[in-house]
Amino acid sequence: MMHMRLSCFGFIKDLDDIAAAGYDCAELHVREIMGFDDAQYKAALAKLRSCGIPADVFDNPIPLDCRISDPSFDLVYYRDFLRKAAGRTAEMGARYFVFGNGKARSQPTEGDIPGAAAKFDEFFTMLLDIAAEHNITVLIEPLGKKLSNIVNNLPEAVAFIEKYGRPNLKTFVDYRYMVELGRPLDEIAKYEPFIKHVHLDNPMTVFPERIVPRLDDGFDYAPFLDSLKKICYKGIISIEASVFKDYPSEIKEGLRFFKAHGISPYRA
Repeated sequence: MMHMRLSCFGFIKDLDDIAAAGYDCAELHVREIMGFDDAQYKAALAKLRSCGIPADVFDNPIPLDCRISDPSFDLVYYRDFLRKAAGRTAEMGARYFVFGNGKARSQPTEGDIPGAAAKFDEFFTMLLDIAAEHNITVLIEPLGKKLSNIVNNLPEAVAFIEKYGRPNLKTFVDYRYMVELGRPLDEIAKYEPFIKHVHLDNPMTVFPERIVPRLDDGFDYAPFLDSLKKICYKGIISIEASVFKDYPSEIKEGLRFFKAHGISPYRA
C-alpha cells in the first residue's frame, strides 16, 4: 500500500464530511471565499480550522465567466480582487491556486490579437506577483480544447511555465483531459518536476458532469495510477466531482476506490 495525500472537492459546508470520510485535505473554491462578507469569512475560517484537515488548494482565482482579453476586463479591479483573494485564502492555508479558467484565459482569433496577448501577460504577471507575496504557487491547468485555446497538454504547460520563468508557477494533471486528448501517460514521468497536483474523476462522463471514480464504473484507472506510483508522486490527488446523489457516501466510495488500487491517505 502506498500513501498519498488524498483530497476531495467541496465547499465550506462539506468540510466535516470530507474530514469524517478520512481524506487528508479539502479542495475549496476562491469564488465561494470571495462571496463571503467579513463575518461569513470569519465563520468559514473557524469552520476550516475546527474540521481537522487543511485546505491546501483553491480553484480558479478569478470568476469563471470573465474573459481577460475583453475590453471590459478591468486590470485594476482584478488586482484588488486578487489581493483580497490571496490574503483570505492564504490565511486559510492556501499553498496553490489552480488556474483552470478556460474561458477567462482563451485568446481571440481575430481583432487585436497582439493587444489581447499583452493584456493577458500583464494580468498573469500580476497574478504571479500577488500569489508570491502570500507564498502561493499558481498551477496552470492543461484543459481540453473545447474549454481553452491555450495550454492543452503538459508540453504546452511546461513551455508556458518556462516563458514566465517564475518559481511560483507550475502545472498539474487533470486526467480527464489527458484521456480526452489521447495524451501518452509517459508524459507524467517526463514532466514530473513541474507536476504538483492531480485531479481525478470518471473521464467518460460528459463535461460538466463529473462523478467520483468507482471500482465498478467500467473504466480502467490502473495505468494512470501506476504512472503516479512510478514517480513516487508526492503531491495531492483530488477527486473533482460535481454531481452527487449522496455526497458523504459517494466520497467514501472514492477512498475505497483508491484502497483497491493500493493507495491510502496518510490519515488511514
